[in-house]
Amino acid sequence: MSVLDKDKVDGIALTNDKKGVVLLIADHLDWDKEYDHLIVLQDKINAYIGFFEDRQYEEMYSQDIEYGIIEIHFLYQVPESAKKFIEVVRHQVEQLGIEVQFYESEENENEAR
Repeated sequence: MSVLDKDKVDGIALTNDKKGVVLLIADHLDWDKEYDHLIVLQDKINAYIGFFEDRQYEEMYSQDIEYGIIEIHFLYQVPESAKKFIEVVRHQVEQLGIEVQFYESEENENEAR
């Protein structure tokens, strides 16, 4: 699965403290068509927000879940405009108890942001 499969979860796991659910987005797209890439990413993020709001994770995990994390792994270096987009999304979803993290490829130091 990938960022292009907006109706599928790329990966799901419990956090180490068992109080949160992590949803993975695997983004393999380059940034040649930046606007189109951002629309695809936005659609995937919106689908994941719906997943959390509908509590679809309860089908897999019976624990009381207190928060969610959307973890985005990019294959290519993320341009500044996309980082700004992610920051806006981060602020919008934090009130829903959802955190957004992203990682660039190992060539780009693979640090959480």
